[in-house]
Amino acid sequence: MMSEKRKYRSGALGALMDEYERAAHDLKQAIMTFSQHDFEKVVDAETTDEDCRSTKTIMNHVVGAGYRYANQIRIMLGIKPFIPEYKVDTPQEAVRAMDKVLILTANSVEGKWSLTTEEINETLQETHWGFYNIEMMFEHAIVHILRHRRQIEKFLMQLENK
Repeated sequence: MMSEKRKYRSGALGALMDEYERAAHDLKQAIMTFSQHDFEKVVDAETTDEDCRSTKTIMNHVVGAGYRYANQIRIMLGIKPFIPEYKVDTPQEAVRAMDKVLILTANSVEGKWSLTTEEINETLQETHWGFYNIEMMFEHAIVHILRHRRQIEKFLMQLENK
């Protein structure tokens, strides 16, 4: 049972936005446990993925991807993409940047929370990731955060064991 009253949005897109925020909340909670030193520390020097060496590189990647997902949703809805400016050099900046991604995403679909299945399916288009509609783009964004939150939690465990 949840101790605080939550306000849930209506409709399919409302549910997806609620879950996106929930996933981001858990990620931000993990980020705020890092000292500046540990945030920047290269934990995986063996990876070939430059975005996954440290929590800082992961968060720069996650924020950038979040803006790409939001902009893809905007394009699907016929809204001009947003050119982001962000800085993710500290845990606090990472949290603020994630909050801005969420605000942009929510504002982009405001008033469209209850699109029908047919209306959602009509947003299907080819993207960088393949053919997606708005629902699929939200799902991709949510799982992306979940995967990197898990990775960051594992980094934290490694740092604590040293």
